[in-house]
Amino acid sequence: MEVQKQKQEEKVDEMRRIVEKQEERIQSLQSNAFKLANFYFVFQGVVLAAISDSPISLTCSQRWFPFTLSFLAGMINLVAMFRIGLKYKKTLSQQYQNNLDYQDALQTLHRLREAPAPGPSTATSNSVEQNKDVFREAKHWLAFLICISVFVAFFCVTLFGCWKIPCLRDECGISLIMKIA
Repeated sequence: MEVQKQKQEEKVDEMRRIVEKQEERIQSLQSNAFKLANFYFVFQGVVLAAISDSPISLTCSQRWFPFTLSFLAGMINLVAMFRIGLKYKKTLSQQYQNNLDYQDALQTLHRLREAPAPGPSTATSNSVEQNKDVFREAKHWLAFLICISVFVAFFCVTLFGCWKIPCLRDECGISLIMKIA
């Protein structure tokens, strides 16, 4: 009985370390995603500020340069965000399953400590459900798709701005934006 308790304690410790390691990975992925998004937003802000307030006016025929620059930056960041998001979602799912396993191991250890005498165990782990929570998975996918959609929307808005802003000047070089105001 003592050997079984010792093995179960080792299993509980191992599961706890795995869950903690996954929590650190989740925090790292979140941090990387936020840093990447912040760098991207700042970069696009600089590009848009440069083409809207530049002392040297870009003409319509030159709009391809900021558009291409924004497009390349956006695609690279979109792919990177997508990969980070998939890793994040996968790690969350693994952590959830490992948390269930950890709780099950804790309950088994608790039962072993309270067992009055050694004998065949007839208890089953009914209190911890081992099936995947479909609703939780759907929530993770929905959150992932919402984040990617917001990123794609910002990407499209900046591309539109890079394409249209240089053409908002008429032949005299006076900005149409200034005429409206």
